[in-house]
Amino acid sequence: MKHKYEKVKEEIISWAVNEKYKPHEKIPTESELMELFKVSRHTIRRAISDLAAEKYLYRLQGSGIYVSDFKQNEIYLTNNKNVGVLTTYISNYIFPDIIRGIEDTLYDESYSLLLSSTKNNIMLESSNLKNLLAHKIDGLIVEPTKSAYQSPNMGYFNNLIEQDIPFIMINASYSQVKVPSLCVDDLKGGNIAAKYLITLGHKNIAGIFKVDDLQGVHRMNGFITGCQESNVLLRQDKILTYLSEETNTLLPEKIKNVLKQEKRPTGIFCYNDEIAYMVLNIAYDLKLKVPEDLSIIGFDDSPMATIMEPKLTSITHPKEKMGIDAAKLIIRLINNNNHFSECDSILYEPEIVIRSSTASI
Repeated sequence: MKHKYEKVKEEIISWAVNEKYKPHEKIPTESELMELFKVSRHTIRRAISDLAAEKYLYRLQGSGIYVSDFKQNEIYLTNNKNVGVLTTYISNYIFPDIIRGIEDTLYDESYSLLLSSTKNNIMLESSNLKNLLAHKIDGLIVEPTKSAYQSPNMGYFNNLIEQDIPFIMINASYSQVKVPSLCVDDLKGGNIAAKYLITLGHKNIAGIFKVDDLQGVHRMNGFITGCQESNVLLRQDKILTYLSEETNTLLPEKIKNVLKQEKRPTGIFCYNDEIAYMVLNIAYDLKLKVPEDLSIIGFDDSPMATIMEPKLTSITHPKEKMGIDAAKLIIRLINNNNHFSECDSILYEPEIVIRSSTASI
């Protein structure tokens, strides 16, 4: 099934091909396109951004959106620049907020966006990097795939460096390349979660962590350190680890087994809010009450944290702000000929948002 933005793209391409709008003729405004197609502004912007990258449209700042003379491959927007964005996921969880921040900021500065995802798969990262390098990109925003491992795709990143194309990383970074990164202090976030459970009187606590991404490794290490600093013994069988591809296969059974233990944990910290939601459902299946029998903390303070019942205590993630900051930084690096320093990296301070999924023991 096609996405809404893809249907919008197809219709606008047909306008150009059939010369409903001739080369260098202005098409309807964003608001008019929203009304015409009955879709959101985000959908229209995604379609227009793609069409600009594919050379069907171009934008003149302060004037409007125009049809390119694509048949002759002539683009008259001399200042048009393309930024590639490669994330692990696009359409689920917190990623739409991150992408929205990137897209809106790039769009406001007349940059085109080339967006793709790896689904946290190394081979897809390889093919997407290859495709992006085949286009004319002026900069790249990357969320590393399986960032806890050595990347086999360093050849592509070295290619970017050789071509002097600036790129930055979000949510994690590859140790093999030194470029600016924008990340949450995941180590501190895990530490905060452990100490909050302990202040509520929980001594028998557990943690669930995805360990093929650096975020999960850092959150786990912060959680373990928080327990050690509070003189709470954390048993090895209370640390549940999993890989991305095990999320819906092996992980649920691991969670069920630990919650069925005679000395089951009374508090549990989860890699993210999605896993917290999984724990909540498994707890209910086992007739455990949250937070009376089990306190749960998530990470990312995603929209689902406020629609769960009970509402989820969670560690914050800047999401849209990270996207905005990333877009501003890559634009500055493009304009400054890729000159960056260590101070360009950002480490966001996490905080705990306390809701009703946690309580004193």
